[in-house]
Amino acid sequence: MKPTRKPGTRTGTATPEAPDVLRHLADSLGTQWKRYRKRLKQCQRRFSEKAVHDSRVETRRLLALVGLLGAFLSGGDIKKVCHRLKRRLDTFDRLRDTQVQLVYVESMTGTFPAARKFHDWLKKREQRFARETERDIRRFRTKRLGRCVAGFEKQLRRRHKQMSREEALAIALREMDRAFARVARLCRNVKADDTRTIHCTRIAFKRFRYQAESLAPLLPAITGDHCRAMRGYQSMMGDIQDVEVLLATLRKFRKEKQPAGKSVPQLQAELSRRRRWLIQVYLNAAGKLRGFWPPHMECGGKA
Repeated sequence: MKPTRKPGTRTGTATPEAPDVLRHLADSLGTQWKRYRKRLKQCQRRFSEKAVHDSRVETRRLLALVGLLGAFLSGGDIKKVCHRLKRRLDTFDRLRDTQVQLVYVESMTGTFPAARKFHDWLKKREQRFARETERDIRRFRTKRLGRCVAGFEKQLRRRHKQMSREEALAIALREMDRAFARVARLCRNVKADDTRTIHCTRIAFKRFRYQAESLAPLLPAITGDHCRAMRGYQSMMGDIQDVEVLLATLRKFRKEKQPAGKSVPQLQAELSRRRRWLIQVYLNAAGKLRGFWPPHMECGGKA
């Protein structure tokens, strides 16, 4: 008599069980909330460029994770929390932009005389923005956000009892498909003479990337190398945006200080040349986007 093969088995080998997406998301949410609070408190206690950077990163990761929960949880609280986290991120923007600009312009002071005066002007802006940002960050409170996050975690654990692993995995992957499809659509519409199209693609890709990284423990193909490749791809677009913002800031400097001579126009022309070069670098590599999703693997993991 032939042995009966159980459903879901192949030649006596059990089919790997789908990863536990809901439990992973609930656990990740609790962990990420603690990381967010820790970095925020550090930034509030000892304000510094590194503390600002670390707080921004953890805020972005929490924002991406909460955004992913919208595929499983209903209600307006998800949107409210995302909106509040985005507003907190925006608080850092002017300071972060100025700090990036200072590094960029400092490298040009030996070649362009105008870069030295521009650098001094940027330094004063940084000091002013640092005072304003530090003041605003000290006002941030986490109690209300914490209640919402705790509520999300409870809802996820309830859903965990109601939904199969296969169904939860399908929903998560479908959400990632949608996020990537949006990036791909924006990428197809990129125009070399309109950096806004590149910026919009970058914003959508950044969200996709953080969400993919949040699911990485469940998706074996999203390795460290895969994540580094995604960061590199995003950085190409980020470099363009940095120069774009720097050019706008240089125009403000020129209007406010009205420096004489040809030095500022020469500096502006060089930045414009670099922007064109960076755009071409990105356009040459834009097709690499296709390699980031879907990841070519079977789902697995310990969760």
